[in-house]
Amino acid sequence: MWHAKSSEWQRLTPRVEVAGLCNEIRGDADSFASVIDLSPAGLRIERPLRGRGLEARVQLEIDVPEIDEVLWVLGEVCFDRVRHAGAPGLLRTTGFRIAAAAGRELRLLRDYVFERSLIEERARRASQ
Repeated sequence: MWHAKSSEWQRLTPRVEVAGLCNEIRGDADSFASVIDLSPAGLRIERPLRGRGLEARVQLEIDVPEIDEVLWVLGEVCFDRVRHAGAPGLLRTTGFRIAAAAGRELRLLRDYVFERSLIEERARRASQ
């Protein structure tokens, strides 16, 4: 869920860091990326910069860590950044808002993120 405030987007749902895989599907071509974080409303991925541009909407196949499920979503680009990544060259980081997905996929993602965020919060409190 997003909330508009002073012409900026403010996140109202939790976000958890993950180390998962994602497949971007564009027409008849696909490419793999690393999922960096997830929220019930979107995700952030990283991959080496490739020659082709980025479409506004991309079909994503997300391998969610720790659960035996692959989620299919239509991602809408929120941001796209390119940075130097040392020896491998340039790294592209893209944030996607989930534009469409099956109800089951959205529930699985929501439940996963909320459960992980609760576990992380309990661990933070226990370490204080």
